[in-house]
Amino acid sequence: MGSVEFQRVTKRFENGHEALHEVSAAFAEGSFAFIEGHSGAGKSTFLRLLLGADAPTRGNILVNGVNIAGLRARRLPRYRQHIGVVFQEHHLLGHRTAFENVALPLRVAGMRERDIGRRVRPVLEKVGLLDKERFLPAQLSTGEQQRVGIARAVVTRPKLLLADEPTGNLDPALAANVMRLFLDFNSIGTTVIVASHDHALIDAMAKRVIELRQGRLIRDSDPPLRPPGAERTASTRTEAAF
Repeated sequence: MGSVEFQRVTKRFENGHEALHEVSAAFAEGSFAFIEGHSGAGKSTFLRLLLGADAPTRGNILVNGVNIAGLRARRLPRYRQHIGVVFQEHHLLGHRTAFENVALPLRVAGMRERDIGRRVRPVLEKVGLLDKERFLPAQLSTGEQQRVGIARAVVTRPKLLLADEPTGNLDPALAANVMRLFLDFNSIGTTVIVASHDHALIDAMAKRVIELRQGRLIRDSDPPLRPPGAERTASTRTEAAF
């Protein structure tokens, strides 16, 4: 489920604010892209729509050809099991160790207890925190907490990784480390979409950039050869696929 396509997506909230207007963009499986824009440009709305936390007012959002806007509420948790999400605020459970925070989505998914350690520890090692698996969040630095959040996002081996301003609270060196981790996961086939307004970081990464301004797509540095929606229509497999 690593391919994503927005087809003329508009999101208007009840107060009349239009967060996105007629946005079309396609992302191939295994690609890496930034969603760039000022505060309020629509970056977080873009990710929330893709996560299924909000529904578009108009348009289709296809994930592996399936229109997720048509998913029933009871299907959304299953769909989200395929997605990793990294937030600017780590949202770690303060009374749980690093290990337990990372293990949480596996327990929610019903993984057997004896298998959880085999999955969690290699991921903690990947983010350089295996030696701190028993530490509580308060005992970790800001950068370490962010890496716990990343480990939790990828421990389910998602095909799609979404990050909303993941480096906003980090210094440049830590931000670069976080981006290297995203590149590592992207290198094994994970589709990565990062919302950010850090121009220097985005320029240094030399990846595709989709720029939003007041909810409108104004630049796509590397658009697909086929215009979004040109040869695909929303699938009716909304229930069976997830």
